[in-house]
Amino acid sequence: MSRTNPYKKKRRQASKTLLVFGEGFSEEMFLKHLKSLYSYKSNVAITVKKGKGGDAQSIVIDADRTPGAFDRKIVILDNDKTKTEMTLARQEAKNRCIELVENTPCLEFLLISILDKKPSGKNSNWCKGEFESKYLDKKKRGEPSEYVKLFPKKLLDAQRIKISELNKLVLIMEGK
Repeated sequence: MSRTNPYKKKRRQASKTLLVFGEGFSEEMFLKHLKSLYSYKSNVAITVKKGKGGDAQSIVIDADRTPGAFDRKIVILDNDKTKTEMTLARQEAKNRCIELVENTPCLEFLLISILDKKPSGKNSNWCKGEFESKYLDKKKRGEPSEYVKLFPKKLLDAQRIKISELNKLVLIMEGK
């Protein structure tokens, strides 16, 4: 007789593994929120990590050096750096087979766009200050419950149709 239990549920196993590497703490918190909402039934094991800052090229290199056998590696960067720095980062990502997702000019611009209408012609410093003063204080940026309140699934589903950058992030979390 077999010693295995035929009624025992088999462990759920992911068919693909994915590393999503954010530029910093803000990206990590938002990506973890998206992961909690969209990746449950995707059959993809998603690991969200954050970079230590620095220039865009070093963030791509840090993502590549992250231990683990990942099927896909994706780096989320703010596009508020110099043109030459971004060109070097794109080339480095291409050489290392890493997908690059760029927030223009920054993540906070995307977050404000989800909550409000798109702020036109604003730079990243303005967007960061505006987001922290109007929506989420810097002290509360590390609390997942704040992201649940600010960005419910219903709002994200409605806005992903209008905002291509958000749709791209959601598709990543869904394993597509």
